[in-house]
Amino acid sequence: MSSPIASPPGRLQRQKHDALVRGARLVFGRDGYARASIDAIATEAGVSTRTLYKHFSGKEQLFAFVLENSATQVADGFVERLRTVAAAESAEGVPAELTGIAHALVRQTIDHPEHFAMARQINAESGHFPAHVLDAWQQAGPRRVEAEVVGRLRRLADQGLLVVTDLDRAALHFMALATAEAGPRGLRRAGHLTATETDVAVSAAVEAFLNGYAP
Repeated sequence: MSSPIASPPGRLQRQKHDALVRGARLVFGRDGYARASIDAIATEAGVSTRTLYKHFSGKEQLFAFVLENSATQVADGFVERLRTVAAAESAEGVPAELTGIAHALVRQTIDHPEHFAMARQINAESGHFPAHVLDAWQQAGPRRVEAEVVGRLRRLADQGLLVVTDLDRAALHFMALATAEAGPRGLRRAGHLTATETDVAVSAAVEAFLNGYAP
C-alpha cells in the first residue's frame, strides 16, 4: 500500500493557522476575551498550545488578528451582496433598494454568527481591549459597512428620493431598524428568523425608515 502524500510544510502551516483562527473566533465569541484560555482555543482548533505560540505571541495578538480578519470577511460579504442590489431610479423603486440593503445587513448576522458573538462580548468587555485593537476592528468592518450604507442613502438623497439632513445618523437609523429583529432575543440566537420572518421584519423596517425620511 502506498504511503499518503504529506502536505507541503507551507500548506500544513496555513491549515493550522486557519484552524487556530476558526477556533479562537468560536471560543472568544462563546467565553469572551477575559475568560477565554489559550488551552481552550488550542483544543478547539485541534492543535497544541506550542503550535499556537508558533503562530501568535499570545492571547491579545491572537484576538486582535481574529477580530480584524473576521470583520474584514463580514464587510467583504456585505459589499459583494450590495453590488447585486439595484439602484432606485424613482420614488417607486426606493422601497425595493432599501429592502435589498436591509437583507444584506441581516445576512451578516446569519452568515457570521461567531463574529457577531465576539462583537457582543466586546461591548460587554470593552475595558479589556487596547484602543488600537478596537479601532482596527471598526475600520476593517463596521465603518466599511456603514460607509456603504451612507453612500446608498446619499445617492437617494441627491436624487430627491429621500430627505436627509444628517447622512451618518440616517445610516445608523436604517441599520438599527434593519437588524432589530435579527439579533438574539431571549433564548433565541442571532439569525433565528425564518425566511418569511426575515421578509416581514425587513418590510417593517423599511416602512418605518421611509416614514421618517421619505419626501
